[in-house]
Amino acid sequence: MPRGDQLIRQWRLLQTLESRPGRNVEELAGEVRCSPRTIWRDLKVLQEAGFPLYDAPDGKRSRWQFVEGYRSSLPVPFTLTELLALHWSRDLLAPIPGTPLRDALDNSLGKIRSLLPAKALAYLEAMGRVVSVRSPRMKLVFGGQDWLTPLHQALQRREQVEIDYYSMSRDELTTRRVDPYHVTHFDGGFYLLGHCHLRHDLRTFAVERIREIRPTGLNFVRPRNFDPEAYFRDSWGIVKGDRLTVHLRFSRGQAKYIAERVWHPSQEIRWLRDGGLDLTLRVADTLELKRWVLGFGREVQVLEPTALRDAIRGEAEALLRQPGAQRRPAIAAPRPVRRPPRAKAVGLRTGTMRRARV
Repeated sequence: MPRGDQLIRQWRLLQTLESRPGRNVEELAGEVRCSPRTIWRDLKVLQEAGFPLYDAPDGKRSRWQFVEGYRSSLPVPFTLTELLALHWSRDLLAPIPGTPLRDALDNSLGKIRSLLPAKALAYLEAMGRVVSVRSPRMKLVFGGQDWLTPLHQALQRREQVEIDYYSMSRDELTTRRVDPYHVTHFDGGFYLLGHCHLRHDLRTFAVERIREIRPTGLNFVRPRNFDPEAYFRDSWGIVKGDRLTVHLRFSRGQAKYIAERVWHPSQEIRWLRDGGLDLTLRVADTLELKRWVLGFGREVQVLEPTALRDAIRGEAEALLRQPGAQRRPAIAAPRPVRRPPRAKAVGLRTGTMRRARV
């Protein structure tokens, strides 16, 4: 049996014993779906790894459970599987090294590791080789993590800040007075949401594009009805704009891939007779959505809105105008035609010539 299957089965065994202690081997075998002999072997492996399991006699059968009070020495009454899950969670914050959040998580995980037996840690590392968490894409923050601490302080104090901010779309550096409302992490980067006094509107700022932060000592009142989840609910990603309806038609080859995921809370799917599907979305702004649609190439059609369809067409035409885009592919040389072998006379019979291939 592959090592990965064994580790996953033992993980399920630990979860079962923590949630429903006092199970005998036959009951465990039925829940984990393997033979009693395999359960006996797994229980021995887990005991040798340092997990506090023991068998309490119950007539002719033994009932297995964790040693009572094993969590009393822990600062927080976590179960062992909860401790292991917390250990794995470090991969979720892998894209933000050097930030206060990552440093605090590393310190917490270090304390968690000190609570586990050495053999249990070795078991944990082995499990991590067969079950893992893929981290999202990471933004190159170039010191952006330095601004998280002063932003966090300003958020707590409800204090207005002055920032020097580089706008990538305008390619310019401006000074803004901002009432910081909320900081969110999305797609490998941090974003500040706040009221911009320069634009007189609620704006989103990429934290890594902040060049300087200065406290003003001025307090502000955040609107009571402000809800960051509601603010971003219509966004495809992080960009906020006017809400509109987007109607996309995917080919049969992409339909199943599109149908198996939740791309946006507003999505509606309608299957077509030819095996394709229509995807309808109600999103705010289409800048980020346009990049996503372009990734499907000719496998998707934009039915509405017209502006998005024209933008996609413009991108395709721009690609064709690039140098080398209209070069014809090299034509392979034709294969030589193989002539049939000649025939020659091999003899005469009753006045007719018999011919054979050579």
